[in-house]
Amino acid sequence: MKTILIVGNSDGIGLAVTRALVARGERVVGISRSPSPLGASDLRHEVRDVTAPDFGGLVEQLSREHGGFDACIYCAGVGSALALPDVSSESRVFEVNLTGMVRTMQALVPEWLAKRRGHFVGLSSIADDIYNSDAPSYSASKAGFSNYLISVGIKLRPLGIAVTNVRFGFVDTKMAKSPQKPMMMTAEAAATHILRCLETRPLQLTAPKVMGFLVHLLHWAQSVRIWMT
Repeated sequence: MKTILIVGNSDGIGLAVTRALVARGERVVGISRSPSPLGASDLRHEVRDVTAPDFGGLVEQLSREHGGFDACIYCAGVGSALALPDVSSESRVFEVNLTGMVRTMQALVPEWLAKRRGHFVGLSSIADDIYNSDAPSYSASKAGFSNYLISVGIKLRPLGIAVTNVRFGFVDTKMAKSPQKPMMMTAEAAATHILRCLETRPLQLTAPKVMGFLVHLLHWAQSVRIWMT
């Protein structure tokens, strides 16, 4: 039985992953800013925002109490459309999507290094590959997220710690706000991909791959347009 920490597991993909792990008998500890809809007997759940000053301390405390985590899945994420002149929520998107993930790693990696084992899975987005004037904070925070995870993953893998950057397209959750949602998958399908990553431990997973390729072409077109102007 593995002990797995899931950050952001009270709804969406995080909730689907939690249900799947509990169903197969894993010990799950969850942290999110909302109570879990699952029963108290199914998992341990702590209500805390990833931007709270004591969030890192809570992760360290939980790790000590459970004898260390075998893996951590960071699912917390927010998105905000930019509606000028209001830019008040832009910094929070970075705090949740990027800084919260780094703070989680900071709390876990020292113990993992000492044991030479551990696995960090982070949920990024295919949107990390485009310039998005409608939601610049979301795309930019995910670009930083993906770049950081891949870079630190290369650094940590020889030391026994796996890092996996997961890039999804549209998933049927409250985060999917676009009027067009091509190739959208269910939260349960997304959870299946994540569980497979816990076994195969890839550096990066992109799903659907066709969506990732099309978005990369869009990025190339955007870059050419920027260069020409």
